[in-house]
This record gives sequence, structure tokens and C-alpha cells, in this order.
Amino acid sequence: MEHLPTVDLGLMSDHLTAHEGMLRKLQAYQEMATSTDLKKILALQYQTMSDHVRVMLELINPYHANYVELSPINMAILQQNNMGHFGISQDDQWIAREAHTSSKNMANTNFTSALMMQNQNVRNVHIKMALQQLTLMELYEQFLKRLGSSFVPRASNEEQLRTYNHFKSVFSL
Repeated sequence: MEHLPTVDLGLMSDHLTAHEGMLRKLQAYQEMATSTDLKKILALQYQTMSDHVRVMLELINPYHANYVELSPINMAILQQNNMGHFGISQDDQWIAREAHTSSKNMANTNFTSALMMQNQNVRNVHIKMALQQLTLMELYEQFLKRLGSSFVPRASNEEQLRTYNHFKSVFSL
């Protein structure tokens, strides 16, 4: 591989530090969670982020000459039958909310970083990482929705129509 631009190396170094903390946090959440479904999502996120570490290390390695690919998310983890506790604890809700927020933040960081990265392989991988974190975020959203602990405020038809009419006139449409 050609020498990496310094900005790419710096951003990946920062990402790897964040991944170390995130992977440790996911391990702790795995031990605390009681819901089998939540444990599966946490395991999927752990596996996915471990692959992100593998890829970044390959990208940083000056002796690695091949184009580096990100592995697809292994959704089969969600289908595995695990024996164990099937209930939901109060901790499961806050774990899912926090893991959801972490996925959202990681997606944002990866995408924003990709916009600043100079090496095409590094940039492409980080865009894919952002999309994978989005997928994980959506899995946590689905889990929270099944628990009935998801709330999204909705605008009224009147407010939407007022906004629509305002911008329609601004753009003379």
C-alpha cells in the first residue's frame, strides 16, 4: 500500500482508541443484559466492531499491499438459539438506549471522518463502517420499540402544512 496521508492515520488512530473502550463496554453490557435478543445485538455489534479494528490495522500496516475490504455484518448471530434467561430487566432498557446512542455516534464519526480522509480505500471502508453502525442502531431501535420504550414525537398535519407552504413560497414553486 502507498504511504497513508497523515490525516487518515491520525483519524484511524483516534478511532482505534475509541474502539478499545467501546469493545470493553460491549463486553460488560453482554454480562449485564438479561434479554437474549439484546445479548445477540450486543454480540453482533462486538463482532462488527472487532472487524472494524481488523480492517483499520490492515490499512495502517505499511506492508499490507492489497485493497482492504470490510466483512459484511453477520446477521446469522441474530438467528442463533441461545439458552439462558429470556426476561427483560430494567437494565436492558438503558443498555439498549446507550448502545443505540453509541452506534449513532460511531456512524456519525465514521462518516464525518470519511469525508476528511484522503486515501480512497480508507475513505470507502469508513463509509461502509458508518452504514454498518446505522444498521446496528436500527436493530437497537427495533428492540426498544418491541419493549414499548421508544418515543418519537410527531408533528401535526397543520404544522407540516405550514412548513410546506412556507418553503414552497421561498422557492417560488
